[in-house]
Amino acid sequence: MTEDTINTIIVFQVFNMANSPETRNRILATARGHFFNQGFTKVTMDEIAHELGMSKKTLYQHFPGKRDLLKESLLGVNLKITEGLSQITQNNQAGFSEKLEQALGFVASELPRFSPIFLRDIQRYAPDIWQELDRRRSRSIKKYLGALINEGIQKGFLRKEVEAEFLVLLFSTLILNIINPETLSRMPLSTTQAFANINLVVFQGILTDQGRAKYHSMES
Repeated sequence: MTEDTINTIIVFQVFNMANSPETRNRILATARGHFFNQGFTKVTMDEIAHELGMSKKTLYQHFPGKRDLLKESLLGVNLKITEGLSQITQNNQAGFSEKLEQALGFVASELPRFSPIFLRDIQRYAPDIWQELDRRRSRSIKKYLGALINEGIQKGFLRKEVEAEFLVLLFSTLILNIINPETLSRMPLSTTQAFANINLVVFQGILTDQGRAKYHSMES
């Protein structure tokens, strides 16, 4: 093997490493951490490339600009949640209660912890990206939560007099209108805390046992 052949092989190996899915995922993970903690405007491509130990040229080979990196970072979170919900809801070995607990716990654990700075930035500088994320979130929630709620009604875990379509609409509306930049920036709650409160209200209600008993006594 000649020296020229060896050099060619090394060049191809370096090129393949730089353009591998692992490299792309590493870029996204680093960018996501910076964006969510520091905001969109303060983070630079130079900063991301420096932390990754790569040149800006390599970084731009994967992502033409910072907005592209932001979009892929957010949609990547949504894709991971969608794939996780798909696996949970299609698990025929688990019962409804187990699936519900797993689904809500999974979403809560995967929700990014957006900083107030990031929420303000995306609302001001990239509302179109958030709107696209919203559309995808809406489809995922209606598809997988709808399947889970229908299962719960059929198996007697959820009340039959409440329409499944209404429950899905209620839950998805709460998520899409509360877990968004404008609302979260005005609330003293993190993304995860807001989601936990939505779950509490929808699936457990706001009445205590004492309050529920008093409410039912007033009805009769």
